[in-house]
Amino acid sequence: MKTTKRIAVYMDHFMANLIEYNDTAKEVKTIKSDFNHFEKEKILQKGESHLHNKEQDMQNEFYKKIIDEILKYNEVLLFGFTTAKTELMNILNDDNNFRSVKITIKNTDELTKNQQISFVNECFYID
Repeated sequence: MKTTKRIAVYMDHFMANLIEYNDTAKEVKTIKSDFNHFEKEKILQKGESHLHNKEQDMQNEFYKKIIDEILKYNEVLLFGFTTAKTELMNILNDDNNFRSVKITIKNTDELTKNQQISFVNECFYID
């Protein structure tokens, strides 16, 4: 019988907390986007059109970092309070590496790290 490896990703467009679940949830890593307020101001000085392209490139790089981390799991929970989780889900749906991975999306309010851990424990324990 294949062991289920589970990970949850609490995310917005700038940060992702990766929380692994075995018998209990445990945070394993935080990934931050290189796109932030300081970077946005710097790019805006070069013009509005440059900002959109640069923002898109940095967002794609952020998602790639998350994808690289979750590749070894066969069950993924994406949750959070922004549309970032849906954007990532769309990318995963187009990626053949994730064809056999069970991916779930849940909307939440903004959560503290302790609330994130509790949420993951509840979601995976029930399952």
